Amino acid sequence: MKTSLPFWLCTMSMIGISSTSSDTVVQPIVALVGDDVILPCTLRHTVSAVHQSVEWQRPDLNPKEVHLYRDEKDDLVLQNPVFRGRTSLFKEELENGNTSLKLTRVKLSDAGNYTCYIPLLDHQKTIIQLLVGAVSRPVIIIERMEGDEVVLRCEAEGCYPEPVMEWFDAQGRVLPAAGPTETSRDREGCYTVTSHVIVPNSDNNTFTCRVQQLEIKHMKERQVHVPDQMFPKTCHSSWLTVLGAVLVTVLVEAVAGGLYLLIKKGILTFRKEAWTSVMKNMETMKNEEDEEAWTSVMKNKETMKNEEDETSESQSFIGLDDVK
Repeated sequence: MKTSLPFWLCTMSMIGISSTSSDTVVQPIVALVGDDVILPCTLRHTVSAVHQSVEWQRPDLNPKEVHLYRDEKDDLVLQNPVFRGRTSLFKEELENGNTSLKLTRVKLSDAGNYTCYIPLLDHQKTIIQLLVGAVSRPVIIIERMEGDEVVLRCEAEGCYPEPVMEWFDAQGRVLPAAGPTETSRDREGCYTVTSHVIVPNSDNNTFTCRVQQLEIKHMKERQVHVPDQMFPKTCHSSWLTVLGAVLVTVLVEAVAGGLYLLIKKGILTFRKEAWTSVMKNMETMKNEEDEEAWTSVMKNKETMKNEEDETSESQSFIGLDDVK
């Protein structure tokens, strides 16, 4: 457990018991749940409090007694049960007029106004306001991808009073949250707050979630760096590449189909020599050799047929002459 000594030391230099009952000092003290805290109270002029009665009370409770010191000893018969075993005076400091109260294991319900009362010394009284807070460092989770961006979730639980949650980028600029902050409370009254933010890929993917509790002057924050690999940049580039290839293929096929229709309808023509040259360039050497061989065979066959026809015709003329 920690004791809020800085609050005590600061307040001790500012606070004192007045000589009249009308003079009352109200000094706020902040403590966190689970910590130990000192509620300061001291007599002026270092008057000894060893033989005095010291009454610490909280008027809003019933019974109102927080801690009683009488007849040079603690008298806790009337003490409110919620403080049992958690209060004590600094006995070695009573001689110096220090009647401060130590309260251990602070709870949320301990928040309130406490009165340090010295009835036999001109009814000297001091009022201390105790503020109790519960804090939690936020936790950031990379929740999911949404398009080309990443959704981050920040959560802080067990907070009191209710905190304010904000997002910041690497330059300290406030980022707009993706919707209102979600808030819930547990049985003890502590808050759990959750906030989302949608962030794009940037040069420095560092983001901060900050939780502030202005009433107790408390602030906690958490920072996260989102790796470039978390953003679907690579998938996006591949998709564009595939789309570009498909578009080029469709364009080429459309142009080829258009040319074919133009040639078929006679709107577009090619010279035979040019067309033959194009076709020869598209064929392989083997096909060229096969074509030449086939052409040669066809020519030889045609020549032989022509020679046979000429011989037959000649024989027919000779036969007619003989008949005459």
